Amino acid sequence: MKFIPALYGEDHAHEHAELCLLLAGRCRFSFERAGCGLEPGDLVICPAGTAHAEAFGRPGVGYRLVWWSLHAGEPSLHATRYSKRGGFQVEYRMSLAALPAEPRGRLAALRTMASAGRAPDVDALREAMLTVTLALYRRVLDGGEAQHDTRAQLVGRAVDYVQANAARPLALEDVARAVHVSPNYLTGLFRAETGTPLGRFILGERIALAQQRLGSAGASVKAVALGLGFADPFAFSRAFKRVTGQTPRAALAARSGSLAMAS
Repeated sequence: MKFIPALYGEDHAHEHAELCLLLAGRCRFSFERAGCGLEPGDLVICPAGTAHAEAFGRPGVGYRLVWWSLHAGEPSLHATRYSKRGGFQVEYRMSLAALPAEPRGRLAALRTMASAGRAPDVDALREAMLTVTLALYRRVLDGGEAQHDTRAQLVGRAVDYVQANAARPLALEDVARAVHVSPNYLTGLFRAETGTPLGRFILGERIALAQQRLGSAGASVKAVALGLGFADPFAFSRAFKRVTGQTPRAALAARSGSLAMAS
């Protein structure tokens, strides 16, 4: 099946392996830039560094996916859904970082299978996934799901990363890669948790930093634009006005007027 990017590009990859399980519906999937169609029950194993992406088959046809992120330090499981009415939504996320010994061993086995470079034994794969899933289910029954829901922490890490890197151009893929999830998952989660699209938050943080730099003595629009990695002062001016309602030259003029009145 021809793959048509709808969420993020086909170059998306992680330094850790991922499992992608389609629970319902039908979707397009790109694996090393080769497109295919997934049916319910299909499982894709993405070894570390494998370029992959998902997209809807048709805009009106929904689907539901579960992603297993096999990151060594921050493994997690999260479910996403696409529907005509709701678009792409994050349904749930659970950390796999604090499992009992047996399911922790099965999680390690999943990492080994994903890095083997060949199709795994289906029964061993199924048994490992089921063992981990049952361990999560028991913990939810024992202590409630709130202790396992790490969505707020994930959004907090994304915010910290954006603020620490606002001085350079940031793509959604950059932020998602830094917190070890897919761009689709992070953008849906970020909006659900904060009410603000992630792209708008990134731009807002970069423009806030631009305002600070424009307030420095001897600042110029061109120097600030190039220092923040904008393609040119015109692109910077458009972005600045979109966020603040005024051009950077107007902001500079207002600052100069304030300094003249103060003196």
